Amino acid sequence: MEKKPFIGKKDRKIALIERLPDRSATGAEKTTPKTVATPWAFMDDISGNEDVKGKVRHLINRIYVVRYDPVIKEKGTALVLIDEGKEFEIIHISNIGRKDHLEIKVKLYE
Repeated sequence: MEKKPFIGKKDRKIALIERLPDRSATGAEKTTPKTVATPWAFMDDISGNEDVKGKVRHLINRIYVVRYDPVIKEKGTALVLIDEGKEFEIIHISNIGRKDHLEIKVKLYE
């Protein structure tokens, strides 16, 4: 996507979370989710397909466009994107314009 979307197209409320390492009371390692940002986003489905190797897996590739946020850009692929209760793995974050918008490419195996 070369240009920023019209503001009315940003109709999805997403959450970007970071998984922080933590220890339980017994000393076991666990991860604690910390919400970094909850921006409005424009979503575009790139592709989706099914892989049949013993079981059916569905691959979803999407692009989300949000307003520029230096924290999101800095943490990059260490974050997880949540949309409609599904957790997407962030593959790449790139700038659109000069500190105008961010394009977030994600994937999900179901």
